[in-house]
Amino acid sequence: MGRYRDDERDYSPFEDDYRGFDVREDDSTRGPLILALAVGVLLVFGAVVWNTYRQGIRDNGAGIPSVIADKEPYKRAPEDREGLAVPDTDKRFYDQMDDSERIVEPGTDFAANDTEGGDALQGGPPIDLRPGREGIEPDDAQVRALADLEAMPEDEEETLRVVPTNPVVQAPAPAPRKAPAASEASSQFAFTDDGIYLVQLAAFRSQDAAETAWAKMNSTKPGLYRSAQKRIQRADLGAKGVFYRLRVGSFAERSEASKFCDAVKAGGDNCIVVTG
Repeated sequence: MGRYRDDERDYSPFEDDYRGFDVREDDSTRGPLILALAVGVLLVFGAVVWNTYRQGIRDNGAGIPSVIADKEPYKRAPEDREGLAVPDTDKRFYDQMDDSERIVEPGTDFAANDTEGGDALQGGPPIDLRPGREGIEPDDAQVRALADLEAMPEDEEETLRVVPTNPVVQAPAPAPRKAPAASEASSQFAFTDDGIYLVQLAAFRSQDAAETAWAKMNSTKPGLYRSAQKRIQRADLGAKGVFYRLRVGSFAERSEASKFCDAVKAGGDNCIVVTG
């Protein structure tokens, strides 16, 4: 209640005019509204997050893509084969290259085509492309190319004989004078017992043939093979057979072996320098 003014000149406000009032009575209706708004905001935020999460992990439903071949062929031969005509496609040697068979149509003359291109396919004589280096182990073709002394005709063998420059019959010198000739022949080529270079003369199918050929060489050319040592090497070439290589030597230097091989070639025979 307000107070009474004792003095009319008292203009101060009444005490009841500035007395406070209960604010809580006014805020009681705003609390549930704020709570409802907060709950609504949370629900909306949760819905947005959930929708975004589902869009990130959702399955497209396709799975692993499968590649299925078409039922129809990708390429097919045209029914109408018109186009650029390529000449000489009916040659039978194309069938040999791709191992196929060509159907012979009636009225096709292959004999004329084969005759026309037959001369172009004929090769010339074989050419020896092997390098002429010395000191390399001969291959099978080179071994077979060496002359087989057993199969040589008699007239060819006679042409390879060495005629002595000083016949013993005409020389009035006594027999002991032959020793210097032997020493001269032996000193002409530097043979040694422990050399690594040999001279291969020929290759034979049997060891007896090699022994026989060596005996013939010593009898026909004693001055050349006087101090040479015979060495027969057995070479098994598998399906091609076994060969017996007739070699002589030995030499400490390749140059000495080449010198002896040149002397053999000068007499009409063939030889190569090898190591062994």
